[in-house]
Amino acid sequence: SLEKKSEEKEENISAVFNSKFLNFHFEKLKSLEENLIRLPTPEEIFFLQSDNAFNAFTFIPFIAKRFPIKQLHASTYSISRKVIEALIEMHDKGMIEQITLLISDSMIKRNPSVIDNLHAMASTRPNIKVYYAWSHAKVCCIETHDYHYVIEGSGNWSENAHYEQYILCNSKSAYEFRMQLFTNSNLKKY
Repeated sequence: SLEKKSEEKEENISAVFNSKFLNFHFEKLKSLEENLIRLPTPEEIFFLQSDNAFNAFTFIPFIAKRFPIKQLHASTYSISRKVIEALIEMHDKGMIEQITLLISDSMIKRNPSVIDNLHAMASTRPNIKVYYAWSHAKVCCIETHDYHYVIEGSGNWSENAHYEQYILCNSKSAYEFRMQLFTNSNLKKY
């Protein structure tokens, strides 16, 4: 029958696409530690939505507990002093080898004391680089010894995040694509 052929065709198309696309998982999170039981495997992507206050930085210690981070590149509109201090501590303890931050240049005027603190800490650590641009991007690229994670979503690296959405994937091609944010010639180094 025509209906049966249509169903078979749909199944065949679905099988073809499953081999070409990332696996998708949808999670609503109250806490990463409680709700996210694993990280994505290679070429897998998680679509996440937060229910409680946690910000984009929350993913970093979650990954660093499992794998040492070779390189962390993060872009954000806003970053808090607590997040900066946590990043520096993770770097100093060897959990993150290199850190590159791309922060909206409006942050320099919006919160100069936080920026001064960041500059003071980065100036004594050659593996920490800080750039500025007129940007609202919120992307984090993490390279471990075996994996390439990309985290993107609405949350800043500040303490006021509540209802946010994120995408977390383990994909070298997505990582390489998003790394273009950090090689833009318009970036201003501090």
